[in-house]
Amino acid sequence: MPRRTRKSFIAISPNRTTKWTCTIKDIDISDFILSASFPHGIITEELICEINLDNSGEDFTNKFAARDIIEFKMDFSDGSTTQFKGEVEEVKSAIEGGFFNLKIKGAHFTAQLLDVLVTEEFISAKIKDIRTSLISTYLTGFTTTNVETNDTTIDIKFVNKALLDCLIELDIQGDEDTYIDFDKDFHTFKRESKENLNIHFTPDDSLIQLRGLGTDSAEVRNKITVYGESGDLPVIHVSEDSASQTTFRTKESVITDNTIIDETQAKEVGDSSQLQLKDPKSQGSVVSFFWTGINPGDKAYVISNPHKIHDLFRIVKFTFRVPEETMEVFFNQERSIPKLFKDRIRKEQGQERIVNPFNMTRSFNFTFNDESKIDNASSSGIISCKLRV
Repeated sequence: MPRRTRKSFIAISPNRTTKWTCTIKDIDISDFILSASFPHGIITEELICEINLDNSGEDFTNKFAARDIIEFKMDFSDGSTTQFKGEVEEVKSAIEGGFFNLKIKGAHFTAQLLDVLVTEEFISAKIKDIRTSLISTYLTGFTTTNVETNDTTIDIKFVNKALLDCLIELDIQGDEDTYIDFDKDFHTFKRESKENLNIHFTPDDSLIQLRGLGTDSAEVRNKITVYGESGDLPVIHVSEDSASQTTFRTKESVITDNTIIDETQAKEVGDSSQLQLKDPKSQGSVVSFFWTGINPGDKAYVISNPHKIHDLFRIVKFTFRVPEETMEVFFNQERSIPKLFKDRIRKEQGQERIVNPFNMTRSFNFTFNDESKIDNASSSGIISCKLRV
């Protein structure tokens, strides 16, 4: 008789004897939490924690302030594994249902990258070298131990651009994911390269709810026009995918970047963007019981037989919720209106000229036939300068 072989998946559940604690400024607030959420994800995601704290006994009045450290720990043994760490950003008092509460918002360390502006230009530089250079130059207390090698060379410039957006741009160019761990170390790796078979979401184990997991063709772009500049001459290349156009109709996108100076470079940018955008990506989320050992960028199995879902999905964000002890796990990214505007801003910034490449804080402009702005020689002199003709 003919034999048919079918792959199967056997979920091995961990021992979920959960133990968790939450501290702010080393003060244990676990027993006073009415509700709280603690997120972690790749750097494209918003990572804001929210805590609703019972303060009816005024135990925490005037105890917490901006930049106090919030830490959420959870595991299935002694509860010593950090799952969220960040800083307090907002503390507000509230009265709800006759109770005095504190509403506290905090941000993961990733948010600090929004406060630093970068003006730099790199020519024929490796993506990893650009990344590590930016982090070491503009951040204090952060490390790059887990930034994996990417020897792809690119030309790129940033003009008064948030460091977070610079690193996101490098992720796009290198087809990579990045997240920051709780020791402030950067993890960067090839997108969809991390399979975590210890994490799985199945109805007979951890899966509580499946929330709209599927694909969205709104993200598809199968005709990419790239504009660059060589002197006063335009550089133009169009990358298309006929199969995608047949399936989803023609959907266009434009990339304008005056650092693209020849046809070869324009083709590389167009083709790499085309490869990422020609097919729809899986999106959605699941609600699950707690997991430990889960990391942003991991690919984990989601299995739901009624929906004929049995596949690996890339995790971009997950949020722990207490006291209910559940978590929501998000796969890939949805194309929201803010992100569409962000794409537009990125295109506009690609056309900007760097007017202050040396990060000067003052300017001193004069013509050679006008000495009215120059102090007399006895009180001033040139110590060091750069003359550009």
